[in-house]
Amino acid sequence: MELTLAAPFFDLQQFEDVFKEHYSGLFGYVRSIVKDEDLAKDVLSDLFLNLWLQKDSLRIQNIKSYLFRSARNGALKALSAQSAGSVDESWDITEDAFNPLERIVAKESIKIVEELMNKLPATRKEIIHLRLCGLKNHEIAKTLDITEKKVEYNMREAIEQLSYYMNNSNYDKATIAGGLMLVNIIFTLI
Repeated sequence: MELTLAAPFFDLQQFEDVFKEHYSGLFGYVRSIVKDEDLAKDVLSDLFLNLWLQKDSLRIQNIKSYLFRSARNGALKALSAQSAGSVDESWDITEDAFNPLERIVAKESIKIVEELMNKLPATRKEIIHLRLCGLKNHEIAKTLDITEKKVEYNMREAIEQLSYYMNNSNYDKATIAGGLMLVNIIFTLI
């Protein structure tokens, strides 16, 4: 549902619809930035609170782009306010999702994919995260305030870099493929 919000038509039902439709994608995106589930929830609570408080003055053309840009800004602000650096794992592999051996393999696969993605420049990494969150190129462009051509170029380059890293790494290709698939599934579920 693509929605244009304009006062005074932004009511409680529209707000609930926006929240329900976009929360899980925003949560996955913010968590990928802040690497902390509680902090991601706080960022999104602030985002939706501000959205509600400013409902009478907002004129939003594309709610999805607006929300992802706001979430990005909130996440970056939260990171800069955070005092200490090291955070726990950004992917939760629940106890009941896999047997112990599968959990170990899943965590290792995701760790490898994260290592490969961390080699990408920040913009390319963020574009990949936004794509995994389900945004289209034009929405990514609006979120990052760049042109759609730059998004396409950086996406191509990121894929080429990841392919190069995968081909020139000592990791098992099946493990990398499994990790990529798990990352995609996790983003789909959250």
